[in-house]
Amino acid sequence: MKNIDEILANYFSGEATPEETLAAQEWKLLNEEEFELLSKAWAVADEVNVADFPTKEFDAKAALAKIEDQLVAPNQGRILKINFYKKVAAACAILLVGLAGFWFLNNRNSTELVANNTNAPKKIELPDHSQVWLAANANLTYATDFNENRTLTLTGEAYFEVERDEKHPFIVNTDFGKVEVLGTAFNVNASDKSTTVSVEHGKVAVENKSGKVLLTAGQSTVATEKMVAPVAPADPNFNAWKTGEFYFNETPLNEVIRLLNAHYPKKIEYHGDPNNQHFINGTFKNSKIEDIIDIIVLTCDLEAENGDNVIRLK
Repeated sequence: MKNIDEILANYFSGEATPEETLAAQEWKLLNEEEFELLSKAWAVADEVNVADFPTKEFDAKAALAKIEDQLVAPNQGRILKINFYKKVAAACAILLVGLAGFWFLNNRNSTELVANNTNAPKKIELPDHSQVWLAANANLTYATDFNENRTLTLTGEAYFEVERDEKHPFIVNTDFGKVEVLGTAFNVNASDKSTTVSVEHGKVAVENKSGKVLLTAGQSTVATEKMVAPVAPADPNFNAWKTGEFYFNETPLNEVIRLLNAHYPKKIEYHGDPNNQHFINGTFKNSKIEDIIDIIVLTCDLEAENGDNVIRLK
C-alpha cells in the first residue's frame, strides 16, 4: 500500500492517479487542518531558492525553515505551528527532487491510508497481523508505527479480526466515538449519522462523551453525537456484506437490496411501486446473485432486467 505522504505529494503536484486523488480527498476530510497546512507549505515551496542548498546534500530542515518563515498567520506576526513536521519536510523534498536530485521521505510520524474504491469487500492485513475486511467505499487511516500505536480512523464499514496484545489496545476511531478491544472479532459501520458496532466474539468497549457500553458476542450498540445506545442483540446480517451469508425473516425488500448491494459487485435497483411493501424469507449462503434474484422475483411478483453491472427490479 502506498504511504499517504507519497499520495499527497502526487496530489499537490498534479501527478496523482484517480485512485490517489480519491484517497487524498478522503484523507482531507479526516485531517482538514493538517491538509490546509500541507497545501500552504506546498504552495510556498515553489519560492524556496534551491541554490541555498547543496545539490548533493539537500538539507530538509533548512528547506522547512524557509517555508515556515512564510507561513505567518495574518495580523498575528507568528509562525503557524505544523504538527506533522516530517510530512511537510517530505513534501518539500519531493517537490525539489527534480531540481536538487534528492528524495527525502521520513515516515516516522506519518500515516498510512487504505481505501477500498471497488464495489466488493477488500481484505487487508495490518502490521500487527490483524485482519481487516473493508466494505466498498470504506477507508482506514493509521500510523506507520502501528505495532506501537494500534489506533485507526475508519470511514465506512469494516470487519476486524484483532491480534491480541494486552500492552497495545486496538482502538478504532469514528466520528461518533471510539471502539477499544484487546483481541476479538467485530464489525463497525461508521456512517455520517451514527456508528454501529456488532461483536462476533470477544469483548468490545464503545465510548464517546455521552457514555460507554461493553459488548460481548452477539451484542450490538449504536453511537450517535448525543448518546451510546443500550446493548441490544446484533442483527444476524451484521457482517453479511463480508461473508455472503444472508438470513431473511420477513425482511423488507429495501433492506434486502441494501445488504445484497454491500456484498455483490453487481448492483440491484428497485423501480417498482414504492408504496408496495415486499418482505423476503430465506437463507442464502454464498449464493449467486442471480439465484437470489430469482427468489425475489417469484416472492414479490416482480420482473428482473439484467444489465452488465446492474439488475433492475420492476
